[in-house]
Amino acid sequence: MAGASHGVTVVERPEGVASSTRLIVLLALVALVGYALRSNIAIAQEFMAPELGLTMGDMGLVSAWGFQFAYALFQIPGGFLGDRYGARIVLGIAILGWSLASLVSGLVTTGAGMAFATLFATRALLGVTQAATYPVASMAISHHVPEHQRVTANASYIAASTLGSALAPLTLAPLMVRTGWREVFFASALVGLVTALVWFAYAPREKVRSASAPVPLLGQQFKDALRLLKHRPLLWLSTSYLLHSAVYFVFVFWLFRYLTEARGFGVLASGMWASVPNFMAFLAAPLIGLGADRLSRRVVPATARRWVAMACLVTAAAFVLIGANLPSAYLAMVALGVSVGCITGAEAPFWTTATTIGAKHAGAAGGVLNLMGNLGGVLSIWLVPLMRDAWGWTWMLAFWAGIAVLAALLWLAVRIDPPEAGDQA
Repeated sequence: MAGASHGVTVVERPEGVASSTRLIVLLALVALVGYALRSNIAIAQEFMAPELGLTMGDMGLVSAWGFQFAYALFQIPGGFLGDRYGARIVLGIAILGWSLASLVSGLVTTGAGMAFATLFATRALLGVTQAATYPVASMAISHHVPEHQRVTANASYIAASTLGSALAPLTLAPLMVRTGWREVFFASALVGLVTALVWFAYAPREKVRSASAPVPLLGQQFKDALRLLKHRPLLWLSTSYLLHSAVYFVFVFWLFRYLTEARGFGVLASGMWASVPNFMAFLAAPLIGLGADRLSRRVVPATARRWVAMACLVTAAAFVLIGANLPSAYLAMVALGVSVGCITGAEAPFWTTATTIGAKHAGAAGGVLNLMGNLGGVLSIWLVPLMRDAWGWTWMLAFWAGIAVLAALLWLAVRIDPPEAGDQA
């Protein structure tokens, strides 16, 4: 169980494989729905913006500073709350927050000033509440899943998030065409509410009791968690994750434009082919996680995760270069899909290692990791168009392939100390 002397929540590990499997399935559901709800505004804005009198610049501000900034800013607080109060309560409340944000987004009234302010507030609420998802999910896995299965467990919900990204346009776009953009948000709110009910009904219950040692005050415990920002191994890992995420966000935000500009696909064909990497990542991530866990039975788990993460990043870099230079657009998409699958496959070793380093502050450690990852995304989203204009698509992709290799090399600097006996999950 989690270290009783270090916080309010004492987590009793559920007995048996069935409980761990149930948790993994629930976290996969939460991740899938979370990413689908995160994507709904990208679909709805095609009809929403003209009706509300908003420009695409306005929508960009809403997404970047409303959602993305709030999401990055609340990574560490979200993980900390998970450490203190447990995954069941924190994620359940977070999912309800997603539902509320989607519901209010569908109720926005016309008038550019009021519409912008309301949308900005709802996307900020979505960012704040979704910030807890990855740190708390990885923390829950560190508490409830045996060590030799944790990479696979983390990979499973990460894969589900990519499936959510792929399914959102395929389901919400037809709904919008048939019924309107408001119904996209209402349907999202309903799905979120059902997800919250399922989570509260089936998520493992955490037993809260008084610890034998004095329980630290909330402020003191938060200060202890913030000390992770000075923890060198976690900072090396998080810097590698910053570079990893920068490469990943190149595909998330710019693949559609690459297909239309560099490969000559039409809009509909680009939409279809742009979803291929997400489906490939959905298939690849759990297999890579399973391979990492099996390797950890032969070598030290920390070493297995390092090897797998480095192999994924180097392979991703190689397939980026291959895809950028293949004359066939369709073969190029297959190669780039393999690259995205490998980049996504590297995620679970990152998260499993972060929670191992964080020990009793596993959620906060995940928050540090994902804060850095989102900063990497901001950098690449900003830099890609500048690089494309200066170098062209092929050399720009070659640069990010080099960044993936650098992210792999930084793993060599990560020294993973096992947690003390009292800190083990």
